Amino acid sequence: MITKNFLVVGLGTFGRQAALALAEGGAEVLAVDCSEERVNRVRDRVSRAICCDTLDDDAMHSIGAYDVDCAIVAIRRHFDITVLATHALHKHGVPRILAQVDSDNEAEAIRALGSTEAIFPQRDMALRIANRLMHPDLAEHIPLGNHAALIDIPCPAPFAGQTLGGVALRTRHGVSLIGIRPAHEHGASQPLDPVRLNPPPETRLRAEDRLLLLGSLEELERIQAMPPASR
Repeated sequence: MITKNFLVVGLGTFGRQAALALAEGGAEVLAVDCSEERVNRVRDRVSRAICCDTLDDDAMHSIGAYDVDCAIVAIRRHFDITVLATHALHKHGVPRILAQVDSDNEAEAIRALGSTEAIFPQRDMALRIANRLMHPDLAEHIPLGNHAALIDIPCPAPFAGQTLGGVALRTRHGVSLIGIRPAHEHGASQPLDPVRLNPPPETRLRAEDRLLLLGSLEELERIQAMPPASR
């Protein structure tokens, strides 16, 4: 099931941007902060924005803070409050909890308390910028760590007309094909078109297709350097 119901606790820079991005993506967002000023900044742009003491269990329960699919705890520089808020969310059965932390030690501690994921916004942004600078041809990719990534590219010219078995992406090029965005009746495929996952080896690639490839940055750059197929 796709998560659609979110709680964002803490409306500083990261929490506010996360709440607004989720709301703009169509999610139901409950935004909570103890500052009325911060709450007012997002009140008109999320489903609900409430000024509430995060550590008041009865108040959090009364506003439905524990009836969500996913919670983001974004209370930077107050790790003690992050710990207590995460513990309360876990105790009340929130299935997915992401907590903002500033160190690996904090990440380890917060996971032990029930957080399903620790997030380092500043570090992650720095890594993303560094990757964009060092690998400009792969600017539109999803970094996976350990110098690996998932990219979405137009079908390279050498692959067009061949079957997946004939291309042999894994053995010849060291990458894995996750899926294909096939061409549709209106023309070439686009980045937001539906993906055909794990297509069989006999699938024939077309110039209009887009390929979702998983592999090392080095191997992906080699494929990215190939000219796209003419349409």
